[in-house]
Amino acid sequence: MIGLLSRCSSALVIMVAPVALAACSGSEPAAPPPTTSSISPVVEQARRPVERRPVTDAATTVREITVAGRTRSYRLHASPAPVGDPGRPLALVLHGKGGSAAEMERHSGLNAAADAAGVALAYLEGVDEGWSASPKPTELRPDPAADVDFARAVVDELTDVAQVDPDHVYAVGLSEGGIMALRLAAEHPDWFAAVASVAGQLPGPPAEVRPTGPVPVLSIYGDADPLRPIEGLVDAPPGTPVIGKEPPKPTISTAETVEAFCRVGDADERRHEELPATATPDGTSLSRDTCANPDSGLRVVSITVHGGGHTWPGGTFPHRPGTVGITSGQLSAADTVVDFLLGD
Repeated sequence: MIGLLSRCSSALVIMVAPVALAACSGSEPAAPPPTTSSISPVVEQARRPVERRPVTDAATTVREITVAGRTRSYRLHASPAPVGDPGRPLALVLHGKGGSAAEMERHSGLNAAADAAGVALAYLEGVDEGWSASPKPTELRPDPAADVDFARAVVDELTDVAQVDPDHVYAVGLSEGGIMALRLAAEHPDWFAAVASVAGQLPGPPAEVRPTGPVPVLSIYGDADPLRPIEGLVDAPPGTPVIGKEPPKPTISTAETVEAFCRVGDADERRHEELPATATPDGTSLSRDTCANPDSGLRVVSITVHGGGHTWPGGTFPHRPGTVGITSGQLSAADTVVDFLLGD
């Protein structure tokens, strides 16, 4: 998967003390820790949009955290927390395969979108430029729970030291990072108020991941993706460029991914829209499909970028269109993701 877009470990950004977690044995995932919130984040997110508190003094600091004896790093982009602040929203951001946290920060446009809304961002650094997006162990990733634990540890630490509101924690990912974000949403829906994936799908056989509870999800996907087709990936087609240090892992289709989150959220109300062009024509167009649960307010949104490739729409990633396809200018993925996470 493309990085141009993106024994136990957890996700967000300064130098932190080691976090003690229960040890894992073999390839079995660690038991999830108890939720830190007394209110379901899904219910809270669905009730009302999050108040936007724009900031102009946000800065990025590289932080480290030790999880299960391994030092991991992330880039925290946030403003200083005022004394008495009731808590800020936090989004964990996962880069694409073969990429880095710094690249994701530099080219996604998320900093500006998050600053305008008052959201802190934690750009997590993957091991060997990738993620344990699939629960199947590999030579580079013998413990498939490591990145899940990394994300959890970062959230817990920042809740304590950076005045993060545990009811408004989100995950965002691109490419393999998008698959990882969907895995987090599927396995631990109680950890997140909402999750967004760009060019990501749920892991497929032989190591499937399916949602275990309701959570708002946004999917943005190009239907001309040459690396991971919108119909899903069983085996990479001959001649597919090798990106990162591992071959691509199987995924189900984008439609099946979205439908799985619709079903688990009892979101039976459906709507399809063709979206108007918002920029100079570039060979791409947009449509949006939404499923909603009118009782809880939960929404699962799928934006299809017709003619779009394995890219972050509106981003500036220095990729070759011949490898990844067209980057649409009809949509700012950064603005769209932040708006969705905050319930707009």
